[in-house]
Amino acid sequence: MMIPSAMLALLLASSSSNSTYTPGLPGGGIIAWIVCYKQRRSQIGGWLLFYYWQLYGGILVTLLFFAVAFQSYVPESFDNAGLYHFFLWSTLPTLLLFATQVVVSTMLLSVRSWELLKLMRWVLAFQLVACLLAMIIDAQKFPDNLFFDVWNAIGPAVWSLYFFRSKRVKHVFRTCDWDVAVEEFYPLSPSAAA
Repeated sequence: MMIPSAMLALLLASSSSNSTYTPGLPGGGIIAWIVCYKQRRSQIGGWLLFYYWQLYGGILVTLLFFAVAFQSYVPESFDNAGLYHFFLWSTLPTLLLFATQVVVSTMLLSVRSWELLKLMRWVLAFQLVACLLAMIIDAQKFPDNLFFDVWNAIGPAVWSLYFFRSKRVKHVFRTCDWDVAVEEFYPLSPSAAA
């Protein structure tokens, strides 16, 4: 478990950029930290709530980037058809897997099943592989995009580790006993229990 001040520092650092994983609003990291910290006793709270926060914030950022760069997806923007195909191979798999991640993760909100969680882990793993493929292609053909490939790989890598290692995830999705286990992780103070 990360201490609240370290979590706050992480969120502040991540909110200062145009992150795909936190809201782009100034102070968005502070708002996310407050909301996630206050909901830490809930099944979908703490880091798990932050995952959903960044996921749905990522939809907005992805749509914004797609709208701004829409012309890049048109074949006429490329002098060479082969270059266009490389561009599609470096971008579309990550976009499609991100959309799949959104769908599977949203389903997990209503159907808290271990099998569905394992599917989401696979989606995250494939998303990471797609990011690595994009890095390979972009290193050769579109070096200006390499930063974004690395940036996009961070999320699936970190969240894959979280979904494999988190005790909350096991209690919420596997044993379905978070209501009992929460006392072990976040016991009520004697004044709050009275």
